[in-house]
Amino acid sequence: MKGEIELKLFSIVIPVYNVEDYLSKCVDSIINQIVQNQIDCEILLIDDGSTDNSGAICDQYYEKYENYISVYHNENQGLLLTRRFGYKKAKGEYILNCDSDDLLDENMLNRLKNVIEKFSFPDLIFFNYYSFDGENKEIVTHDIFSNDKECVVTKENVYDKYFKSQDIVSMYCKIYKKKCIDLTNDYKKFGKFGTGEDTLQTIELINNARTFVYLNEPLYLYRMGTGMTRRFDENYYFSFKKVFDEIVRQKNVWNIDNFNTLFAIKVLQTSARTMTQSRYKKWNSFSEQKTFLSKINSDCYFIESIKYLDEIKPYLKKNYIVLLKLLKENKLNRICFMLRIRNLIG
Repeated sequence: MKGEIELKLFSIVIPVYNVEDYLSKCVDSIINQIVQNQIDCEILLIDDGSTDNSGAICDQYYEKYENYISVYHNENQGLLLTRRFGYKKAKGEYILNCDSDDLLDENMLNRLKNVIEKFSFPDLIFFNYYSFDGENKEIVTHDIFSNDKECVVTKENVYDKYFKSQDIVSMYCKIYKKKCIDLTNDYKKFGKFGTGEDTLQTIELINNARTFVYLNEPLYLYRMGTGMTRRFDENYYFSFKKVFDEIVRQKNVWNIDNFNTLFAIKVLQTSARTMTQSRYKKWNSFSEQKTFLSKINSDCYFIESIKYLDEIKPYLKKNYIVLLKLLKENKLNRICFMLRIRNLIG
């Protein structure tokens, strides 16, 4: 470890793994506004066993900005455990997550500081984000809770949005007090758990936070093309089952009247997304792809959730509804054909 920093307002946790082409732009987008605006903030660069030049780049930034940056070099643990390591080391009242290939808006920290003071230091603040390809950016989320510029949000509304959309799930689209994290929770049981880790950790944050604010502005730039968008993880759905298990364990804690319906939205969104992404895999045959689809079709969470399909259609994309109906009817050949046709036309 390099660097020990006094207590701060913000701690920005950045897991680093083989991102030598993007890391400097990421750190520069943060350090520039810290220095220029004298923001009370620390940056934690956590090298998760990188095999490229990323670790050396972290050390270079520490040498130049040791009053603002701490660097840790660890063996590879995966994104979830690397973030949890960062939370334990953080000295800020608030924690902000940043992926090491993404950027912060140039006025993000000042804007968050002003909102924190205006709303008397709320526990958790949600905000919007951009997608960008390295040059152009486009607003992805907006008017999540309201079309107001800023507003207080109830915990009930947060739970509702958690189930019905992906807009508040990502760890990079929120900032929260460190006290909202239970550092005694053993996340090691999930291992190198990447897919769904945002959805998983958001459960903990919502449970522990008492006051919520929504800032209806895009403050984060998410780099497209380096995530799941154009690749397929065969374990995607089955990794999410760990999240489903955790949600079910929270059922009595949350005490939500329409829990089963809301839970079905989350399960069926995940099922449909898994099917659509499966078109990016070069299957050896229809039979192989059908075997994969049948595993979802026979899963207990899918079997229970598909009963609510007609009721939750407003919260599903049209192509998702079509695929889910076919999966329910076990028409696997048709699903495979549709996905391959979609792949051909782009």
